[in-house]
This record gives sequence, structure tokens and C-alpha cells, in this order.
Amino acid sequence: MKKIIILLVVLVALVGAALYQQKDRKSRLSTGSRKGTGMRELLIPDFDVNSVQKIRVKDAQNEVNVSLNGTAWTVAERGGYEASFDKISRALLALKEQKISRKQFVGKESWGKIGVQPPGEPNGYGIGTLVELLDAKGNLKKSLVLGGNVTSSGNQNSSPFGGSNERLVRTPEDGETIWTINNTFADIETKADSWLEKAFFDVQKLKSVEVSAAKAEDAWAASKKAEADADFTLDNAKAGEKLDNGKSNLASLLSSPTFNDVLAKDKAAATMKDPVKAKLVTFEGFTYNVQAVKQAGKDGAGDKYYLTVAVSADIAKERAPVKDEKAEDKKKNDDAFTEEKKKKEEKLAAEKKLEGWVYEVSEYTLGNLLKKRSEILAEPEKPATGDAPASGLPDVKKMLQSVPAAPTAAPATVTPPPAPSLSTPSATPLPETPKPEIKPAPAPGSNPVTGEKPAEPTKPAADAAKK
Repeated sequence: MKKIIILLVVLVALVGAALYQQKDRKSRLSTGSRKGTGMRELLIPDFDVNSVQKIRVKDAQNEVNVSLNGTAWTVAERGGYEASFDKISRALLALKEQKISRKQFVGKESWGKIGVQPPGEPNGYGIGTLVELLDAKGNLKKSLVLGGNVTSSGNQNSSPFGGSNERLVRTPEDGETIWTINNTFADIETKADSWLEKAFFDVQKLKSVEVSAAKAEDAWAASKKAEADADFTLDNAKAGEKLDNGKSNLASLLSSPTFNDVLAKDKAAATMKDPVKAKLVTFEGFTYNVQAVKQAGKDGAGDKYYLTVAVSADIAKERAPVKDEKAEDKKKNDDAFTEEKKKKEEKLAAEKKLEGWVYEVSEYTLGNLLKKRSEILAEPEKPATGDAPASGLPDVKKMLQSVPAAPTAAPATVTPPPAPSLSTPSATPLPETPKPEIKPAPAPGSNPVTGEKPAEPTKPAADAAKK
């Protein structure tokens, strides 16, 4: 019986604890308006973007301040370098037009769990991104805390609020109401370099380049006589020297370059020590004096590359007269000249603003400019006699060629005998060939070899007496 009572007491305690937790959760997360505000359409109602003259963005690690100075926005953390007007416009318009998807009530004790704690909280847990919008006098017009992104439902890191590509936002005047919006505000960052105006100088129609270096033998210069020429030629080339246009790639040298970050002007002297200097002249009359340095990376970090630039231009003020030019052609050509002159003047004014600043760029941007003379020369042409021998091995072919040839005996001359001539009496007669002696056939009964007849037989004596 006692065991049953004990089990009942434990069961009641567990049920009570569960009910308490459920009640506590509902008190912290509810759709009610207690300690909050009612539902509305826009995140920032009646927002006047033109009244904003300064933007401060801050999180647990970084802070960036962008302000309007005269007619240009600048970044305080980069020595007052020009900020991107396009980026600022996108951010302010996004805040003005942002609609609310839904709202939740979240108690202050749970703000850290959803990342909407303001920077500076003692515990430092769940710090969000504080955005402050101020007017010209520094008065705060609007502030909000951007919390964590809401991921898709079912993800192990998903928020209890569900949804995808959404973000939680808390506005101080709305108490403990947390808004859910369909925007992550990617343009609102705490990295100062992300707010910089990235327009840079642009070398087009390069005519010549002259590079100096700490060592005289590393310096070089190259040029083109005409804009239509495909390749550059090495200036003051020594015997056997020829520019390898593939190694130098001068056709695109500092054409549409970009930069990663910028240093304040007061850091120029310390950063730009022993620079490589280059003078680039274009067919349009622009001259760029560039200084570049490479700094070795520290503690395993990659190398860094920096440059400074000074720009000047020789822009014709008037078009040269053309003899016997027709009136209609003159007006057309004058208008084209005026338009081209205006483009050049605007380009020069924009690039003059870059002078004095130190830019951090990529290795690709400065790679060709930092090459030594020996690194842009073409390989020496191989002799036509044959391929060079392998390193460390004797050239057997050349050894055989250096051995003098053995004397060759002259072939014997065979003079054929002259053909006999029948018409020339003075010709040397050929020796007569003895004719074979033809003997008459032996008489019948004679010796076939000697031709003698055999002796007649001796008659008997009786026959002789009869005679």
C-alpha cells in the first residue's frame, strides 16, 4: 500500500512539473500582445530614408559607421574612404519596404536563445546585430536588433518558429514582441570593407610600360608603335633578348582591376617600403604611376599585395581642323569629339580620387607587374644543327661531327680502248688475230692425223719377172 501511495505522489509531482513547464513556455512564447504590440504590416512604419545621415552596425566583435559627408557617404573605420551609395540605398529601402510575416511574444530571459540580445550585454550570449539609424545631428531615429536566421522546418538547427529564408527582428519600442520577416538583410554587415565603393582605375589601350626595380638588371620596358599591333616589343633589348608576350600578358595589364580593402592614407609610408615602380601610358593620353609591394604572410597567412596609383591625362581641348571638311561632317565630328572629351574628363576626375590611398589587391592583379626582366624574356632560340644535349651528358653527335673525316682514295680511272675507225688511215691498227690454218681433208686411205698415204705392199718376185 505504501508503495502505491509513493508511486502516486511521484506521478502527481511529474504531472505538476510538466504543467508548470508548459505554462512557463506559454508565458514566454505566445501570440498575445502582453508586454508587446499588436500586429502591423511594415517593420518600420512611416520611415523617412532621407532623414538618415548615419548608419551604425554593431555585433559582438565588430562595428562599422557609415555617414553622409557633404555629397558622399564615407566609412569611418577606413579613414573616411568613400562608401558604396548603391549598397546604402539598397539597405535603407529594404528597411523601409520590409513587411512582417508574423509576430511572436518572447520573454527577455529567452532573447539569447534566438539571438536578439543587444551588443554590450554582460553575459554575451545570443548577441544579435544592432542597427542604428541617425540624423545629421546624431539623434537616433530608429534602432533594431537583427537576430538569427530562421531555417527550414525539420532541420536539426531549425527555430521553433519554422519557415525558411527568414530572420527574427526585435525593435526596442515594441517590447517583447519578436517579428519574423522574409529577408536576411545581406547588405547590413559589420565588416567595414564590405561597405567600400569598389570602383577602381582602369588602364585601357596601353601604349607603353616602364618598370623600375631595386636592382637595375630586373628593370624593363616594353611598348607598341600602333594601337592595332598585337604584341609589345621589348625596349632596349640586348643581343638575343626578346619579349615573351605570353609571360608578361601586357595586353590586359591593370585592365579592370579590383581591390579587396583599403588602408588609411596615414599608413601609406609604413606599408609602401621599397616598392616596384611602374609608369603606364595609354594611347588615349592617360598616364598611371603605380607603386606596388609584396608582403610575406605571417603565421601561416598568405602573402599580401598593396599598390598606390597617381593619374594624369593629356586631353585635347579642341579638335584639330580638317581641310575641306563639309559643314555637316564638321558638326558631327565636333559633337563626337565633345562627347569623348567629356568621358575622358569624367574618368580622370574619378581616378584622381584614388590618389594617396593604399589598396590591398590580389596576386593576380599585380603578378605581371612584379615580374623581373629575366622572367618575361623568351627562351633563347635553339641552334638549327640539332637539339641540345641532356644535362650532364656528352653531346655524342657533336663529338662525332668534330672528328676529322678519313681521306678517301680516288677511284681508279679505266680508259676504254678507242673504237676502231675505218675512215681514218692514221688510226692505229689493231693487232691482227692469226687466222686458223685450214688443212685440206686427208685423201681417202691416208692417215687422218698426218695425211700421209700408207706404203704400197711389195709385190712378189714372180710378178716382177713377168713384167
